[in-house]
Amino acid sequence: MGGETVPITTKERRATLAVWLFALLGSAALVLMTLAAPALRLRSPRLSALLYAVFAPLCHQDSGRCLHLAGYPMAVCGRCFGIDVGFALGALLYPFFRGFARPSPPAIRTLLLASLPIALDGAGNILGLWSSPIGVRFATGLLWGTVLPPYFIAGLHELAMRFPGFRPRVRSPA
Repeated sequence: MGGETVPITTKERRATLAVWLFALLGSAALVLMTLAAPALRLRSPRLSALLYAVFAPLCHQDSGRCLHLAGYPMAVCGRCFGIDVGFALGALLYPFFRGFARPSPPAIRTLLLASLPIALDGAGNILGLWSSPIGVRFATGLLWGTVLPPYFIAGLHELAMRFPGFRPRVRSPA
């Protein structure tokens, strides 16, 4: 009897779909806003400045560590942009690997392994052992960002299921 799984309800499946859409659309919006900041610099300087200001508390925005678009630095550094793009990519691919069943996070070792390159590169830069080129910063961010959506979706789904409007009725086996 131990180890039996409770079938997923329609409400749970809908909640998973809603959380996935939130993750996908939210991450896509972040990527687009990051790209829009430099792209709008000449056409709409106020909107561009607003976008840079929105991202300022989240990233150092050091021009030398940012990718450039239209001759201007993006609103976040290369590593942060890699994380954002990776998260959007991971969210986009989520249904192909995880489906819309009751979400559960992957094994923690997956997160730890994906965190190793970004942690080592970041530590090496902070300690002054090396200064990574922007491509390495972007790649380590991309890798790390790609593995985050299953954890985010599982956590947000769990939170959503705690609200009475989302809580499915689970019948206990007779």
